[in-house]
Amino acid sequence: MIVFGVVLLVAGAVVAIAFGGDAGGWLLPVGLMAAGAGIGLAGLVARLRRSPVRAAVRAHRAGAAGSPFARVKAVPSMVGSTARGRNPELPRYQAALWLIALVYLVSPIDFIPDFLPLLGIGDDIGVASWLLSSLYAESGNYLAGRERPREVEPGE
Repeated sequence: MIVFGVVLLVAGAVVAIAFGGDAGGWLLPVGLMAAGAGIGLAGLVARLRRSPVRAAVRAHRAGAAGSPFARVKAVPSMVGSTARGRNPELPRYQAALWLIALVYLVSPIDFIPDFLPLLGIGDDIGVASWLLSSLYAESGNYLAGRERPREVEPGE
């Protein structure tokens, strides 16, 4: 994703420099550069943070906890406990990232306008796939953590 983002950034810069305002006006180069920046940033975040898709596949194959229906049912309580700081497995910023992604998906403001063919909907698809795969993986981990017996500290 990072490489694809850089390619789009460079393509937007080349179109802006080579054709100026003659190649579709100012919207095409700006759209390409915005798409490149968005996709590159999403790739960087995915690289820095563990890959949610791989985590979802590993959790599902290992039978981490529950069926897909159980995971979907666990999402509201997982998000709530994470936001309140009661979920030691996830930091609070993860709930904030999920909220930002959800607001981005439902808001009419996009990095890449939706009327651009394929590129316009691409950022929404990327954000939605990250959000769903991350929620799926973490809900499995949340269910597995709830099923583990709690270790009793001496003196409790």
